[in-house]
Parts: sequence; structure tokens; C-alpha cells
Amino acid sequence: MVEAKQSTVFDSDQQQLGDVYARALLAFGADAGNVDQLVDELGEVVDAINGVAGMREALESPRIGVTSKMDLLDKAFAGKVEKGLLHFLKVVGSKGRFDCLGAISASAKTLRDEMSGRVQAVVTSASPIDGEAVGRITDQLSKTLGKDVSLQVLVDPEILGGIVVRVGDTVYDGSVVNQLSQVRSRAVKRASDAIREKLDRFTTSD
Repeated sequence: MVEAKQSTVFDSDQQQLGDVYARALLAFGADAGNVDQLVDELGEVVDAINGVAGMREALESPRIGVTSKMDLLDKAFAGKVEKGLLHFLKVVGSKGRFDCLGAISASAKTLRDEMSGRVQAVVTSASPIDGEAVGRITDQLSKTLGKDVSLQVLVDPEILGGIVVRVGDTVYDGSVVNQLSQVRSRAVKRASDAIREKLDRFTTSD
């Protein structure tokens, strides 16, 4: 299995601030009992901001006043996301840190998964993967990693064959399902061989 590190898309300052803001958001969510809702909605907000032409630039621009940014957030998200999240977005905006919003969302997902014992995995394939295959991949990853796996599936026609799995910062190239199965099979075989060896010694001992 070939492993490679995937570089982060956030600089060190963004990542550090992302962690700080994410921990604050999760602490608020833990008190309110809606951590999953806040984290999921934050991810949707990031996607929405990135998907609307000029919106991200406007929210990050130092030339646009805070009041205008707050109005923009109200128009875009009031009544569509949890009130606590909207307030959080306004705090981030008032501090002029919308450039960190993607890092905040990424950190929040990672911290949420750590809290719940889950791990995020992204599978990229050259062609769409059916539901049965997704289930097999998820089960195999869960067994291999020893954790619950939340799987995101992406399609990239440029991949020549097999699939690519990313778990955290580690990327696994090749036909991952087969390779993971082989790794697990080898581990089981080693354990079986060790047990068999001990039994042989016992049965042949004087």
C-alpha cells in the first residue's frame, strides 16, 4: 500500500485560528446539545458562500464594513441555519476572520469526530460507486481502523484505475478495498499461524 501525506490547504495562522474558533463552537454546541447540527450546518454555509459568486470575497474584504457584512449574513442565512450558528458567523465576521471559515469548518468536523469516536474518510473513484460498494468500503475501513467511519465519495475521471482513499492527512493509493482486505487477511493469517505454532509445540512436547 502506497501512502502519501496530503498538504493542508490552510496556512498555519488559519489552521490555528480555525482550531480555536472550532473548539468554541463545539463547546457552545455541547451546552446546547446540538453539536452535529452546528457542525453540519457550518459545512453547508461554507459551501454556500463558496458557491455564490463574489460572496466570499465580500465577506473577506477589509474594504466592506462590518455592518454590511452582518446584513449580508442575515439575508443569506437568517431562518435557514440555527440561530447560534448565525451568531457565531457574525462573531467571526466582526473579528475580520472570514478567511478562516473553511479552516474552522474542517477543524470542527475533525474535533466532532474525535469526540464521537468517528473518523472521516474520502474515497475518490474514476467512476461512480454503487451503494453496495460504498457499504463494503466503509465496513472494511471501520474494521481496519478500529473506528466508525464517515465516508464521502468523490468522482475524478483522471484516476486511471482503482480508487484513492484519504483518511485525515494520509492518502492510500491503489485498489484500496482489495489492499485493505489483504492487509487484514495477512494479519489474521499471522495470528492463526502463531496459534497453530503454539498448539504444535504443546502437542509435540514431552
